[in-house]
Amino acid sequence: MDTQRARSPVEGPCAPGHPQGGNGCYHARMAAKKQKQLGARVDQDVADLAKKRAADLGLSVGDYLARLVQDDASGLRAHAVEAAARFLAEHQDVFDEAENAQQTSPGARAA
Repeated sequence: MDTQRARSPVEGPCAPGHPQGGNGCYHARMAAKKQKQLGARVDQDVADLAKKRAADLGLSVGDYLARLVQDDASGLRAHAVEAAARFLAEHQDVFDEAENAQQTSPGARAA
């Protein structure tokens, strides 16, 4: 029976000369990446959303949170929100027309 721990494709190999399997490989990879573990308490619904969104993107929760922080710190998120606001302002008449078309009187609908 093989006692080596199966690794997912995102984990990568152990450090050269480091024994395979167990937490040793994990710790070797984390040390090589110079990552820092953080702890945070959030509401259960926030934790569930973070897990689902990370899975949707094919990321770990840690990598997803790191991406959010980097996007926020770089101003990317603010630029995206500003661009969305400009788009809505420029095309508000189209949205108003679509909304008005949906609000027809019950007698005007086709049978």
